[in-house]
Amino acid sequence: MSRTKRVLLISGSVLTALALLVGGVFLWLWTSADVTTVGKESFDNELAIPPLAESRVDKDGTRVFDLRMRPGRKEFVDGRTTDTWGFNGDHLGPTLRAQRGEKVRVRVHNGLDEASTVHWHGMHLPAKMDGGPHQMVAAGATWSPHWTVDQPAATLWYHPHPHGATEKHVQRGLAGMFILDDPASDRLALPTRYGIDDIPLIVQDVSFDGAAFDHGRGPMQNVGFLGERTMVNGTLSPYRKVADERVRLRLLNASTARTYAFGFSDDRAFDLVGTDGGLLERPAAIERLQLSPGERAEIVVTMRPGERTVLRSYPQDNYGDAWQQRFNGGDDSSTYCNCAPPTACAPRPGHPPNWAHRRCRTAPRP
Repeated sequence: MSRTKRVLLISGSVLTALALLVGGVFLWLWTSADVTTVGKESFDNELAIPPLAESRVDKDGTRVFDLRMRPGRKEFVDGRTTDTWGFNGDHLGPTLRAQRGEKVRVRVHNGLDEASTVHWHGMHLPAKMDGGPHQMVAAGATWSPHWTVDQPAATLWYHPHPHGATEKHVQRGLAGMFILDDPASDRLALPTRYGIDDIPLIVQDVSFDGAAFDHGRGPMQNVGFLGERTMVNGTLSPYRKVADERVRLRLLNASTARTYAFGFSDDRAFDLVGTDGGLLERPAAIERLQLSPGERAEIVVTMRPGERTVLRSYPQDNYGDAWQQRFNGGDDSSTYCNCAPPTACAPRPGHPPNWAHRRCRTAPRP
């Protein structure tokens, strides 16, 4: 065999080996990027409900809330204690609630060892009260934004917004809901008992490195952090025994990069009654609801005695090309909360008979 043939043979073998190696690495990356928790969750932890924040009303009629950012520790998994951040507690924060037309003041104290902010996501308010990166609250300092609530009833939320560190601060647990009410929404036949048939669901994806939060990103991911598991209201593998036939779920995508396509495991239809801007003119019956990071929606789902269903996320066919879907979460699927029904099925007192129907038939907003 000539020297040239030997060189070509060796070169061809090396190139083939490199191609196989590259192909094997890519195949490993492709298969390992598939994230699903469907069928893997035990649903053995009762869903936590964030408490309603305490407040007081000053002499001038201003409703005053106190929020303290603080470090904490929490066992998300038995026997493993994780360092966390929270508002007025170890992780996440209480739900603030106010009426349209009310004057509001929030005394924000930073009990962390680094500067942060509190941004009122979705709130109509002056820029100097917004809590963006231009309004850092130093460690140990207090900031007291105040404004008049001037927008329709809606589900909003609050979270830090420091430049370059928002993702980390939210992932550690600094987030909470801010619910606005108004007279028009009070007249609608919607579930209104907070934590009973009106349930907040703060959805976040997480990863753990032992007991600690893992903030790392996988290879090929360019949208941001995508966690391996999902928790709701700071609860992993949660279940909820609903207390009424119709349940209002206030969904908040508090993940920092992941988009969800919410639906139920039995493909039941549910009614979309509100989005980021507030309640809809009329409910829309749907089976899937896509929410990007920071988005909120209110849905009403009907449960019947003997039923169980799981709120989950489905793969999304509108999430770009195959590369984007695989490496940036578009074809991931997750389960969030196992819902069990009430023991009896009857219309709520004071509600019209059509409220007992399967569909939510709220009156149009004035």
